[in-house]
Amino acid sequence: MAELLIIDDDGIVRDALSVFLTRAGHRVLVAADGANGVLAFRNNMPDLVVLDRDLPVMRGSRVFESIRKLSDKTPIIMLSGHDDPEEVDSYLRRGAAAFLSKSGGLSPVLEMIARLLDAQSKRDFTGLNTEKPAEGPDAATAPGLVLFADDDPEVRAVLRRLLSSLACEPLEAEDGAAAIELARARRPAIVLLDISMPKRTGVEVLKELAPEMPGTGFMMISGNDDEEEARDCLRFGAFDYATKPINLAALGEIINARLSLQKP
Repeated sequence: MAELLIIDDDGIVRDALSVFLTRAGHRVLVAADGANGVLAFRNNMPDLVVLDRDLPVMRGSRVFESIRKLSDKTPIIMLSGHDDPEEVDSYLRRGAAAFLSKSGGLSPVLEMIARLLDAQSKRDFTGLNTEKPAEGPDAATAPGLVLFADDDPEVRAVLRRLLSSLACEPLEAEDGAAAIELARARRPAIVLLDISMPKRTGVEVLKELAPEMPGTGFMMISGNDDEEEARDCLRFGAFDYATKPINLAALGEIINARLSLQKP
């Protein structure tokens, strides 16, 4: 498989991408700042780079230029916390393979990596920013069906409205035990799990269901910003992690991106 370099000062992003890409069989190198990112690239010459735009020591733009001097062919995916259309266009004109917003979650990043590596093997990078992924839906899941589990009725009401606005079919549970029962009965495409729930916690539900439902995407929602908890959930099979209060716009983008992976 491929050798990939992740340059990002966000430990959760580095760990999450490392977990999923290693699980897919790739060798993953990481760097937490720009200077070490350039050094890691020079010493290893990886097949693909995921590069954060905002980095300590050396900014992403300088890292980008340094990598391009070492190799003008290695695909570079730029990540950013915000989207400036002019900046996006500038990076794409200078040879970036893609420019993705972190608000969209990890699914679009993983999707783009898979597409770039596939194109790299075919030596064809034409139209990578616009074409649909070639993966089909998982036959074991119900497309558009999203299960959310939270013991707070107000949170469930908010998520119900959000999912309806996204043309998803919402399915709700008020505790972990009910979430397990509904997930097994309906096989949703996505499961949103609150970390703290009665009967069974979100982590317990994740650990039980993820191995038996590989076609379902599990996303965790927590009332605290605990990085170690986030890493544990990602190791147990969650594809993303969000904290309360929920950013509904960002969550909607994450859900749509994940569902797009299952479209034919």
